[in-house]
Amino acid sequence: MIKRVYLEITDVCNLNCPFCTNPKGHTFMSLEDIKRAVDSIKEITDYIYLHVLGEPTLHPDFNSILDYLDETDMNLQLVTNGTLLKQYPNILSHKCLRKLSVSLHSVSNSIIEEDYFNTIDELLENKSNTAIELRFYDRSKLNGKLKLYLNELIERYNIEITSKNNSYRLKDNTYIYFEELFKWPDINDPIVSDTGKCLGAKSQLAILHNGDVTICCLDPKGHNKIGNIKKNSLKEILESDMYLDLIKKINDNRLYFELCQKCTYRLRFSKQ
Repeated sequence: MIKRVYLEITDVCNLNCPFCTNPKGHTFMSLEDIKRAVDSIKEITDYIYLHVLGEPTLHPDFNSILDYLDETDMNLQLVTNGTLLKQYPNILSHKCLRKLSVSLHSVSNSIIEEDYFNTIDELLENKSNTAIELRFYDRSKLNGKLKLYLNELIERYNIEITSKNNSYRLKDNTYIYFEELFKWPDINDPIVSDTGKCLGAKSQLAILHNGDVTICCLDPKGHNKIGNIKKNSLKEILESDMYLDLIKKINDNRLYFELCQKCTYRLRFSKQ
């Protein structure tokens, strides 16, 4: 059962993070195509993530996209580097926004303007039902302004350990999460195994900026493509012989696509 769908409304980003595989994209999905994709996702699940590659807040129709997600009663998780959030002071007023994840580690290798942290502080002080997650990478490797800001947060709030690994509660609906670094799967990598567990295709899908539907949010080049949203609805794609055959193989712990056989990220699911 598909629980969530990742929608890449753009592959454009304003940062150049060393841990990201983004080759500096240049495409914005049209608002018409985004609405079509949302309508199709709605037939499958109410949970949508505006995230694969790219910075979603760069999209010129970002406010209109949020408005449409409000209208369609979608539950949105937004992942952003946070550098443009100051342009959207009312973002937490959108009822669709279930969770806002700010990847502060994305700016660790960039020039950090003072108002960046001021914008984050304003979000933390805003009374909203939206969950806010501040993401960092390995705490021991933090330095500079980012390390100082993390220490300031720890001093300001009585942080509590949560049941989620590497997650700490700052206040109601507000958390710090230390993300684990991972390697993006690459089609040129050696094969790890042709068997194993993965959540791709079974609980998640991703729609890329060109409309391609892939089974994994770590597949921005569409190597694991199972259709295109411009040609068929998600429901039709999930009823196709290709998808049904794929699910049979996944249920037998067989990895259907070459990229899956070369992925190391999925190995964490074997521990569950």
